Amino acid sequence: MPHPEATRQSNPSHVEMNAAWTAPVIVFGALRSGTTLMRLMLNAHPDLNNPGEVDFLIDHIRRAPDAPTGWQYDMGALRADRMFRAQHLEIPDGLDGLDLTHALLHRLAAKKARGVLCVSMHRDLSLAVDLLPGARVVHMLRDPRDVARSSVDMGWAGTIYHACDHWVRSERDWDRTRAKLRSEDWTELRFEALMDAPEAELSRMCDFMGVAYSDKMLSYPEHSTYAAPDPNIAHQWHRHCAPRDILDLESKIAPLMTERGYAPSAPLQPAPGFVRRAELLVRHKSGIWAFGLRNYGAVPFLGVRIARKLRLTGLQRLFQRRIDARIRQMLR
Repeated sequence: MPHPEATRQSNPSHVEMNAAWTAPVIVFGALRSGTTLMRLMLNAHPDLNNPGEVDFLIDHIRRAPDAPTGWQYDMGALRADRMFRAQHLEIPDGLDGLDLTHALLHRLAAKKARGVLCVSMHRDLSLAVDLLPGARVVHMLRDPRDVARSSVDMGWAGTIYHACDHWVRSERDWDRTRAKLRSEDWTELRFEALMDAPEAELSRMCDFMGVAYSDKMLSYPEHSTYAAPDPNIAHQWHRHCAPRDILDLESKIAPLMTERGYAPSAPLQPAPGFVRRAELLVRHKSGIWAFGLRNYGAVPFLGVRIARKLRLTGLQRLFQRRIDARIRQMLR
C-alpha cells in the first residue's frame, strides 16, 4: 500500500494535510459496548476531541490499483451513510482514496479548536490501522451478555443468542489488529471497570493519550441524556435475561467469553438442538420485524427491504434516510 505521504505530492492541499498529519487515537469496541459514553467523557476533556463514530471512513473505501493512492471511495454510499451525514461533512472536490480519508479526519478535528483527536469505530479495525499509520487504539470491552441484551433493545436482533454475533466479530477483529500493534500502542478499557472506578480508569486513559486527567470528563451528564457512572449499569443481564437464553448464548461463545475474562454463569451446556434453534430463529426474525414496524413505520421498514431486493438503490436510500432519522431520535 502506498504511504499517504508518498502520494499526490502535486496537490497543495495534500501536502498541507500531511505536513500536519497526526494519526488519531481509535476507540474501538462492539456496538453497545460503551463507546458512546466514552466519547462523551473524552469530549468533556479540554484537551481531547472525539467527534464521534467514523466507521464510514472504512466502510466505503476499496482497493483501486489504478487510483493515485491505491484506494477509492464509493461516493454514493459514503454520501448516503447515516453517520457521515450526521457529521455534516462535505467531500472536497477532486479528492478520493487516502487523500479524502485524511481530509475528512482534518475536518473532524477542526470541529473542536484544540485537543488530541480520538475517533470511535466498531468494525474493520485491522484495515483502519493499515490505512492510518501510527494510530493507537483503546479497546473497549464489555460483557457480551450485556452487549447482546442491549442490542435486542435496539431492535438489531430478536434474541441474545443471535445478538452476540457482532460482539464476536468485533473481538475477532481486535485479535487480528492487536497482532499488528506494538504493546505501547494499545490499551484495554473494560466497561465494568469504568463503572466501578471512573476516575482511576479515565486517568489511565488520559495517560495513554498523553494528557493530564481532568475532572470535567465526568461532567457529561450536564449536557447529555447519559447518567453518571454507576456499577448497577453493568451486569444487567442478571436481571433482564431469561436463564435459558443465557445458557444458549454461553453454549455458543463460552470459549471467547472466558478468554476475555467473563465467566459463564453455569457449567457449559450442549448447543441448542434443532427444535430450539428453530424456535430461536423465529423469535429472532419476528423480533426484528416487530421492532421495525413499530418504531420505523410499515412503509419505510418494508420499502427499504423491497427496494433492496429489486436493486432500486435510489429508492432504498430514500427509505433508509427515513429510518435513519428515526434512529437518531431513538439513540441516547
